Parts: sequence; C-alpha cells; structure tokens
Amino acid sequence: MDSKGSKLDDLVANLPREMTPEHDLWGNIDKRLDAPISNPGMRGKGHLWRNAALAGVLLTALLLGQNYMTPDLQPIETNAPLINTLAEIKFQHDMQIAQLQQASALVNWRSSQYSSPVETGIEQLREAARQLYESLQRNPTDKQLWQLWLWTQHREIELLRQGQKLPVSQHSQGATI
Repeated sequence: MDSKGSKLDDLVANLPREMTPEHDLWGNIDKRLDAPISNPGMRGKGHLWRNAALAGVLLTALLLGQNYMTPDLQPIETNAPLINTLAEIKFQHDMQIAQLQQASALVNWRSSQYSSPVETGIEQLREAARQLYESLQRNPTDKQLWQLWLWTQHREIELLRQGQKLPVSQHSQGATI
C-alpha cells in the first residue's frame, strides 16, 4: 500500500504547476466580451416568435396567479350574521363617541395647549377604523382585522377620555352658561 501511495505522491509532485494553452486564447475571449448576447440564428421571425411566446407565458402566469392568489370570498348569505354584528358594534361605538363628545363640549378641553396631539391621534384612529371597517365588510372572517378594528375603537375612546382630563385654559372665548 505504501508503494502505491508513494508512487501517486511522486506523480502528483512531478505535475506541472501551470498549464499553458497551445496558442493564445485572449483574442477570441476579447471578441466575445464585446459581442451582443443575441443568437445570430434567431433573427427575423424566430426572434419575434420567441418574444410573443414569452409574453404569452407571462400573461398566462399573471392571470392564473390572480385567480389563485385572491382569497375566495364566501357568499354574502354565509357572512350576513358577521356583517350584521359588525354594523351593530359600529353603531354602539358611534353612540359611545357621541356621549363622550357631549361631555367634552361641557369641559371644553380643546382649548388646552395639549389638545392638538390628542386631536391628531383621534383623527388618525378614526381614519384607520374607517378603512378597517371597509375591509371587514369585504372579508368579515379575518380575525386579525377584527382585532385591529376593535383595538382602534377602544383606543379612540381612551384618547377622548384622556382629552377630557387635560387642563383647561381659563382664557377661553365666550362664556358658558
């Protein structure tokens, strides 16, 4: 075994460290670097046919992807109880907001110097809740949308209550009776 191993080691040691080609190859390589990528045999109708086939495949993939990637919406009849529940929750929330706004009219917390960030937050939450409500009407079985929508409503009520606790400016316009 040692004689075969040493014989192999001797052969490997005697191999040249570099191999040189029989003739200079750089000239052909340099010409290919600057050459266009298109195949010279694919000119005319073949080139046009390939582009049309590629466009057809992409269009087919797009249409199939659109059909399979869009969620199947359940018929309205099966989602009717969820949509009714959604509308009932929205109505109850709107009633709570109306009550809080009546109370805030008596306090006049909007005259506070700190009311601007609270007002901005409330408006942003209302816009987000509106968009979530529209999404839930289209897909009422999405649990994450439900959770997010309920959170925005809860947070809006919290901000209104926090706004009522803001210090009120004594230099407000007009008198309250």
